[in-house]
Amino acid sequence: MSPKAPPRAPLLPLVRGLWRHIPSRVRATRPMRRVGSAIYDRYVRNTDRVQSHYTWFLRNPPQLALVADLILSSAPKDAPVRAMSVGCSVGAELYSLLWLLRRFKPDISIEARGIDIVPEAVALARHGSYRLEAPSSTGGTLWVDGRRVLSTSEEAVQEIFDLAADGAYRVKPAIRLGATWHVGDAADPRLLHLHGQQDLVLACNFLGPMEPDAAGRCLRNVVELVRPGGYLVVDGIDLDVKTAVVEALGLLPITEDARRIHEADPTKQDWPWTRWSLEPFDESRPDWPFRYATVFQRPMRLERHHDPILSTHALRADLVDSLQ
Repeated sequence: MSPKAPPRAPLLPLVRGLWRHIPSRVRATRPMRRVGSAIYDRYVRNTDRVQSHYTWFLRNPPQLALVADLILSSAPKDAPVRAMSVGCSVGAELYSLLWLLRRFKPDISIEARGIDIVPEAVALARHGSYRLEAPSSTGGTLWVDGRRVLSTSEEAVQEIFDLAADGAYRVKPAIRLGATWHVGDAADPRLLHLHGQQDLVLACNFLGPMEPDAAGRCLRNVVELVRPGGYLVVDGIDLDVKTAVVEALGLLPITEDARRIHEADPTKQDWPWTRWSLEPFDESRPDWPFRYATVFQRPMRLERHHDPILSTHALRADLVDSLQ
């Protein structure tokens, strides 16, 4: 069945202009949240359901830092960490994680894999070579202050890439070590059989364009990849869909830095006017941990080893600041 088209609203551009002139403290009030939710649900939620490879390196620094902390402090001592990026696009997210993990623990053993349904994206990720002149829509670059960049952190760019003679930025071999890239469908019922369970699964920014029922089924399929005690990162998905699935499956939300993570991606701030934008963080909602957290643990609590590498909130805060 074709998705229902949003109703026509000739005055919506005018309302959007007026909305942006309302002070943020007023827009954050409960009555204005209700108005925003009504606009989003009626006119915006079902628009722009088109997959894109638009992404960049270190897209959400506080989320990346939290995930690295969890992995480094619970990594098995006698086996490699198994990490998988589902809907990996051109590889920016997985390479960012590999860089950060090896930055703080160079000898860590990692078996990393990325899968995406688009062969061209997988080929680019496998090659690990990016050009600033490439359109942002093809993935890997971000438009900032009139120019394209690979990341908002110049320090990270220097540590992640070698600059080739032809001007391409190539992910360094030490970061690419142990990463493989595969063409695959996140909705494939054979996903677990093909790839096995993982310590960490990234599932970001590909579920949002799907129709709600399809996104819910796909997320359930992806969760099967997470071993008991392992972690799932799910972002860029309809919040109603995510909340329903993670609650039903009994996943445990990791709420550390949840607000900071929720507000970190600059491309998701134009609520309620774009489908991919995120509603304001509302801690008064009883379901807020499931709705706004992006990192979840599959039940079976594991002890964290409290490795001194990233064992304190202060050090993680310093790390996030260095990634900005």
